[in-house]
Amino acid sequence: MTANERKGTGVTGLSVIIAGGGVGGISLAGMLTRQGARVTVLEKTPPGRGRGAALAIWPNAMLGLLASGDAEMYDAVLALGRPVHHALMGSLDRRWYGRVDLRPLTEHYGVTGLGVVRTELMSALVELSGADIRYGQEVIGATPDGTVTLAGGETLRADVVVGADGVGSAVRRALRPPGSVDRLGKPHTGWQGVAHQTDIWDGTGPEFMFGMGGAAGMLPLTGGRTYWFVDGPIDTRPETQGWPEIVNRMIAATPEDQLAKDRVYTRAPVRGWGAGRITLLGDAAHPLLPTVGQGACMAIESAAVLAARLRDATDPVAALRQYERDRFRRVTTVFKRSITLLRQRSIPDPLRNGMLSLMPDRAITFFFTGSAKPIPEFAGAHLTGRRVRDSVPERDGGS
Repeated sequence: MTANERKGTGVTGLSVIIAGGGVGGISLAGMLTRQGARVTVLEKTPPGRGRGAALAIWPNAMLGLLASGDAEMYDAVLALGRPVHHALMGSLDRRWYGRVDLRPLTEHYGVTGLGVVRTELMSALVELSGADIRYGQEVIGATPDGTVTLAGGETLRADVVVGADGVGSAVRRALRPPGSVDRLGKPHTGWQGVAHQTDIWDGTGPEFMFGMGGAAGMLPLTGGRTYWFVDGPIDTRPETQGWPEIVNRMIAATPEDQLAKDRVYTRAPVRGWGAGRITLLGDAAHPLLPTVGQGACMAIESAAVLAARLRDATDPVAALRQYERDRFRRVTTVFKRSITLLRQRSIPDPLRNGMLSLMPDRAITFFFTGSAKPIPEFAGAHLTGRRVRDSVPERDGGS
């Protein structure tokens, strides 16, 4: 069933305010407008701003787009990404002790992981959103009756309000009792960027290198570009921190003004993250560490579930509570996995590398890709939707 065929259900004519114009908020806007809702997005920053240079989009997010959005949204994201078919795990001297095989994802779900530049992803999602997107509009408060207050004093009201305004969400704060403390975990810090020089690395899949109590990695993108990241302090430049020469060359090939400091906070998910006509989405509800590569993907997946619950309900408030119940276990599982992977990075190098070198590739693949599998209600979306176009053939080996 296409999104157009769903019109006339619970979303038709629904007014929705989304606070926050990031990946999750704009994805939700596109899904809901395709189902007949009137959507307003309020984003405090100018167009093109936002954390992150690039990201991986995994099958769980892609099939969420296809199931609750439509083939147009799916195809637009697919066209931006470079498919990857394997990932290599190793030490800082690039001795590979594990290979993650991503081909079963394509075989089961019609799509594998995709490396996507964040600004290009956002441009595509905005173009397809069909929403009234208002930049420079900061939401500072919200009430359960669906009223939001802007920094300039204006108030707006909708049938549904979604706080997709990030880890420091003003909508989330508005829902908490006065004087309560919403504690965050210790921030995870590092650097990231996109290298534009194409002759540094010819890898066809991600490479992850562990050492010094942290990790560095590279992900191929379209146009011969490479996304890279390194863990570490952000008060010193990344190339001074002892990473492998190939990583330092990536850093040198990144425009100076595009070297991005990364400070990511997390908090354990809690039940019932909404009230009345308000709910939360993405980092506002459940910020994740980058260790699992699922921050944006879980926001898209949650958007797809929320759009589906609103589509199928006659009472939007009941749909919000059902969405929150349905998402709690899933996001908690992914949160715990992200913490486990962070702890794995802190194990002394010889012990960690030795343990991983003894694991068969199938076990390593299961360990690192468990979160990338679509949830059951979306797992078959590609069978009735648009199947992947595999634009980049796999080459044997790593780099």
